[in-house]
Amino acid sequence: MPLFRCPMPGKPLLQVALDFTSTTDALSVLERVYPYVNVVEVGTPLVIEEGLAALRTLKEKFPDRTYVADLKIMDAGYLEASSAFRSGADWVTVLAVADDRTVRGALDAAQEHEGQVVADLIQVSDLPGRAQALEAMGVPILCVHTACDRQGRGIEPLAELRRLRPIVRARIAVAGGLGESTVPPAAQAGADILVVGSGIAGRPDPREAARRLLDLLKGFSPCSP
Repeated sequence: MPLFRCPMPGKPLLQVALDFTSTTDALSVLERVYPYVNVVEVGTPLVIEEGLAALRTLKEKFPDRTYVADLKIMDAGYLEASSAFRSGADWVTVLAVADDRTVRGALDAAQEHEGQVVADLIQVSDLPGRAQALEAMGVPILCVHTACDRQGRGIEPLAELRRLRPIVRARIAVAGGLGESTVPPAAQAGADILVVGSGIAGRPDPREAARRLLDLLKGFSPCSP
């Protein structure tokens, strides 16, 4: 039996992270992987380079997916989250290390626009404590995230997932170097959302990579022991 109560019935979601610097490149990959992903992440590099116009372009082309604007909000939570939601984001990311007032501002914007906030736990020192505090504030999705610059050093997000899953009921996303070898154990450990960037977009055949990953998730639910 799992040690936690199931926060969200159903299959885990596959999220593709489009960490490009041009909308053209992002759209080219999305056109190929669209049938095999549940969530489309407009990555931070793309937002920095081309702004929220990139989000509007992608959503106009493929409107029936969930879109997350990876803004990594650290300040002005209400203002910045509102901008993303008005541009079509369904979810917006805020850094978990941000001040509580920033997080609450983003949550207020989410409530007004019927969206959701994802708290990115990257570089959080007290992972259990901060995760529980964010959940108590009403954050519905927590993301355990190994930074790109720290990958390949024996650091991986599954250990953090296993620490959090028994103590929170919020949905948990996992990000940071995921691919075919790590998606199944992350799903088995109770991840609700698997965030894959280069494991899809960086493959020779992104469509086939996404199809294989989605197929791997068919045997799991977020409540798998």
